[in-house]
Amino acid sequence: MQAADVSLAQLIQGPKQFLIPIFQRTYSWHEPHCCQLFRDIVRAGASSRIESHFTGSVVLIPNHQTMASIPQWQVVDGQQRLTTVTLLMAALVKQASELGIEQVGMTPIQAIRGYFLANEYGQGSAAYKLLLTKGDRNTLCALIDGRALPEGGSQNVVDNFQLFCNWLPDASTIEQVYQGFQKLKVVQVMLQQGQDDPQAIFESLNSTGVDLTQADLIRNYVLMRQEYEIQTRLYQDYWFPMEQLFGSEGSYRFDRFMQDFLTLETGSNTLLRSQDVYSVFKEWFSEQSEKHDVEQPLKRLLMLAKPHAAFMFGTEQNKSLREAFKRLRSLAEVVSPTVMRLYETYANEEDGTSALSEAQFLEAIDCLESYLLRRQVCGMQTRSLGNTFANLAQQIELDNPLETLKVALARFKRTSRFPSDSEFEYALKNHELYGLRILKYLLSNLENRRSKEKINTASFSVEHVMPQNEKLRAEWREMLGDRWKEIQETWLHRLGNLTLTGYNSEYSDSGFAEKKSTLNGFKDSPLRLNRYIAEQDIWTENQMRERGDMLTAKAIKIWGALDVDEKLVAEYELRDRQVRSEQYDIESVLGKRNLKLYNALQEVVLSLGEDISPIASHKNVTFYTLSAFLQVVPRSGYLGLIMGVEQEELDPELAQEVDPTHQWSYIRHGNLTGVYSWVAKEDHIQEVLPIIQQAYEQALS
Repeated sequence: MQAADVSLAQLIQGPKQFLIPIFQRTYSWHEPHCCQLFRDIVRAGASSRIESHFTGSVVLIPNHQTMASIPQWQVVDGQQRLTTVTLLMAALVKQASELGIEQVGMTPIQAIRGYFLANEYGQGSAAYKLLLTKGDRNTLCALIDGRALPEGGSQNVVDNFQLFCNWLPDASTIEQVYQGFQKLKVVQVMLQQGQDDPQAIFESLNSTGVDLTQADLIRNYVLMRQEYEIQTRLYQDYWFPMEQLFGSEGSYRFDRFMQDFLTLETGSNTLLRSQDVYSVFKEWFSEQSEKHDVEQPLKRLLMLAKPHAAFMFGTEQNKSLREAFKRLRSLAEVVSPTVMRLYETYANEEDGTSALSEAQFLEAIDCLESYLLRRQVCGMQTRSLGNTFANLAQQIELDNPLETLKVALARFKRTSRFPSDSEFEYALKNHELYGLRILKYLLSNLENRRSKEKINTASFSVEHVMPQNEKLRAEWREMLGDRWKEIQETWLHRLGNLTLTGYNSEYSDSGFAEKKSTLNGFKDSPLRLNRYIAEQDIWTENQMRERGDMLTAKAIKIWGALDVDEKLVAEYELRDRQVRSEQYDIESVLGKRNLKLYNALQEVVLSLGEDISPIASHKNVTFYTLSAFLQVVPRSGYLGLIMGVEQEELDPELAQEVDPTHQWSYIRHGNLTGVYSWVAKEDHIQEVLPIIQQAYEQALS
């Protein structure tokens, strides 16, 4: 790397071309930036005491792969500055020509154009000193040539060019600006291909990307190390299609996508923090690039960007899936890693196969929707959902996605569990639902979900049939009876008293008869939710209870319970235990003195059936069928045994057959509760075997 303090005019002059890599951000300076630079230039040009004005740095790296006769330099840093002074010089040439000025100072106008805007002998795109990217390029070239502006060009480039034209109204100003421009100085940093790391230098100059989005940093990290021609191809083949997917909010959306992508790729059971995205990506990309060529990780990025966009931005073409995604997304966007993993099995672009049919995909989305809605209705913890769905995504196996999703949901315990029908039913009937974020979603889906004649409820609001006003009108108090206050407090915010309407303000605290029969009252409502209400002559505790029961029954059908075989869940749990068990050495768990005795015990136990698996942990060894039935605990010189037989189920005759020296008791240890005994020598194994066999047989039943 070579750095030098040079004149900006000297840097630009001569046959050369500055290339803005295609992945760089488009030109983004606006009027405040241009105004500040223009004032600095005018001040320097007007003062004989100012010999130079420093205006930042320009970092360049040679483009050795080109066959052009004009030397080319990639601009690693300084694009905004170079583009702005190019626009200023183009405006100066235009204004001077229109004013009939043939030279500025001692420099002819055409020479200024040749020094700072064009390469006299360059052909095609080589004729221009500066080549921008995308729409910026054609717009700048047209302004330099004085041609008609292209359609779909850069309005920002045009606006700033016009600003400079407006700020150069006369010969005096043009003279000052040209003199001031020649006093501009920059630090020119020349990098060496293969020796300097342009991305590291770029980050350093930009304070490790404080002003850049994660998308900018990642894009630059991936492409900046490549040759210009390779950069262009990789950008067009992989990066530009991703930008198209993420649309006008590309940076924000890309950052969110990268959280999900890296969570999946790194196997993390927690959602990656947004501030860690760039550092984790660099590590991941570096590892991938060592194993494959640079295109492979880019292919992977694009492959998963498509399902992310399909879920998050509604780009899915299949109508049924698109509607299912919309419902799920309205409950929680952080479910996206799980949906991406499912999507990967739904459309396998590598070999055209799919482990997940459309019907199965819809079933999986329904499971996730039910999980989220049930938990919110039941008042269960909704914090850390991002971590929950990151963990869930890692449990999905690509060759059996629906089954493994259901099993993983079934294995969630305690605060993460899938609510049962009884829990969901109780909450729907008895919890105060008003104020829940998902209440309108719940009511809208109760209205529309199972009907082909859907009603748009977007503009509707939640209505209390029995009003909220603590000072109920006399007709309400009379209808509800002496317990009216208790009834109002109990039933006001429950499901049976809540509905949707477009006439909330009109209904206000009106009496029930008026709410029903007035113009646009419940009798005129097109909503199925309001049919029961319209049919009632009174609205009391009984009606609210009956309607609540009806809506609850419908909700349980829409947001069904998790349908998965308990035996299947146990099989997966056992498989995972077997994997974890492999990290333990039996001798280190039970002790060298007990190893021979344990081997003899294991031989006897395994002979009871072919479905038995010994699972080691750091403290014991437990024998399983699908559930545990025998646990072996190391003791000094002997092995303690916990046999999974309930105390009341223990056959007294079996207990009597055990040697009296074998004191037995009923204990709970770890994940097993049962009869406790011990063996100190191989002869003892046969004595306790009947109880072990009873434990095994009970585990099978």
